[in-house]
Amino acid sequence: MTVTERPAFDLSVSYRDGIPVFHMKGRLMDQQQADRLMESLNAELGKGPASVVLDMVDLQYMNSTGLNILISVLTTTRNKGGDTLIANVSTSVRQLFLVTKLDSVFIITPSVEEAIAKLKG
Repeated sequence: MTVTERPAFDLSVSYRDGIPVFHMKGRLMDQQQADRLMESLNAELGKGPASVVLDMVDLQYMNSTGLNILISVLTTTRNKGGDTLIANVSTSVRQLFLVTKLDSVFIITPSVEEAIAKLKG
């Protein structure tokens, strides 16, 4: 796979039971992509809900910049009295969470539905 064949990072937001779900796609690797995620997050948190779900079903790769932005998202939501849950993590991204021990910091669920249920619980 060449650099041009690798999917760029993309982000969309939907809502489940009033909770924003950030659908992450492609490769989260640089500060510009991280800034875009934080801008979207801050816009959503400004509307009211303090918790978010990060749906990573289509996220193929993430490096240390991606991990740093996830920690920033978690810190932001927890400072507002909410939480950040991660859903649908691919095997390669899950391995990154295990190696960095961030799997003990984040709540990781197999589906967006389960993440929403935990937040509503």
